[in-house]
Parts: sequence; C-alpha cells; structure tokens
Amino acid sequence: MFADNIWWTRKARIQAEKRLLSNAFQAQLLLIWYSFLSAAVSIYYLKATASSFANVSWVAFSVLILSISGFINGLSYKERANLIKECYENLQDIYTQAKKQGADIEKIGTRYQEILKICENHEDIDFNIALCDTYLSHPEQLRKDLTKSPTSYIWAKVAFYYIKRSIALMILYILPIGMFIAMEAVVTQ
Repeated sequence: MFADNIWWTRKARIQAEKRLLSNAFQAQLLLIWYSFLSAAVSIYYLKATASSFANVSWVAFSVLILSISGFINGLSYKERANLIKECYENLQDIYTQAKKQGADIEKIGTRYQEILKICENHEDIDFNIALCDTYLSHPEQLRKDLTKSPTSYIWAKVAFYYIKRSIALMILYILPIGMFIAMEAVVTQ
C-alpha cells in the first residue's frame, strides 16, 4: 500500500534527523572538550619544563582542532537536519491524503517524489532504527498490525551501530587525555 511506504519513509527520515542532530551535538561537544584540554595543557606547559617535542605536538594538536572545526562546520549537520524535518513534515501531509478513500494516488505519488528531492536520503541504519523503535513503541497486541517488523539481523545491525558509535565517541573523548599521558611519559624518560 502506497500510504504505508510514505509512513515508513517518514519514520526513517525522523531517525535521520535525530542522527544528524546528535552528530551536531557530539561534534560541538568534542570541539569544546578538545579546545579546553588544548588550552589547559598549554598553560600547564608554560609552568612545567617540557620537551620541544611535547610543545610542538600540542601546537600541532591545536592547529588540528582548528582544521577539524572548519570541516565539521562544512558538514552542515543542523541545516541538513532542518531539510529532513521539512521533508518528513510534508510527508505527513501526503500520508493523510493517501489514507483517504478515493485518493488520487498518481497525484500523491508525484508529490511524494517532489518531497523526497527536498533533502538527502536517509541511511539504511535510519530505516532499521525506525523499524525497531516503532516495533518497541507499539503495544504487543498492536505489533501484528505493523506492515514491517525488524528481523534478528536488523536487531543485530542496530545493536552493533549503537555499540560502534559508543566506542568511537569514547575513544574520541579519551584521545587527548591519552595523548597528554603519553607525552608526559616521553618527557619524564
């Protein structure tokens, strides 16, 4: 059923917006964290005797932070998320139309294609998360009414995605502290 395709596309786009907004938040938080640590280490090295290797390394780290901030800004997470939000809001309108008795499916199909062109497509993981989220948010007696439900493979992919994302974020947050500890170990030898 065409209305069902619209509904699932809308759900996937909602997940895509959430992913992009989460990426924007984490990117900003990481930049603040890295900038703070870079400044703190620079102040520390003003008082402590450090090797020229440590000083050069932290200057390079500061330049890297500056470069990464420009790169992250270029990814335009929030702007992309706003376009996706506009898309799924428009999809809600045509979903309502498609559900009506005697709806002009050809006209709605054309409008559907136009709306999809507003923004980038969602990723596969967005659709998989939408499947799992929808399944979990429906009461057990209503789950049988869903036209699609997650398979074991999809549950595993979603779990792997969240585990991989958590590990990557943890590494990114710990990285500058590890770098400082490694530099101190080299300096004290």
